[in-house]
Amino acid sequence: MLAVSASYRGHGIATALVKRAIGAMAQRHANEIVLETEETNIPAMRLYERLGFLRSKKLHRYYLNGNSAYRLVLLLNPVDPDAAMDLALDDDDTMKR
Repeated sequence: MLAVSASYRGHGIATALVKRAIGAMAQRHANEIVLETEETNIPAMRLYERLGFLRSKKLHRYYLNGNSAYRLVLLLNPVDPDAAMDLALDDDDTMKR
């Protein structure tokens, strides 16, 4: 969980923290990053989406206070659709043998 004190917001600290976390996960060969943020937290949503995260799902009443969240996903190793199809076809041939 990341947070920046109100008096320090607007100075790029949150962006720097998230970029560092993304970099650390990428160095460890993560394929994707998944997180949840409260739907009412507009600054956080903007930050994550600016960094490439995509909304994947709305989670109704996710938090104990009854508020909903969005699940956000950042793909670190984008999938090449042609390569994925070739791999699926290879797997299919292997299973038939």
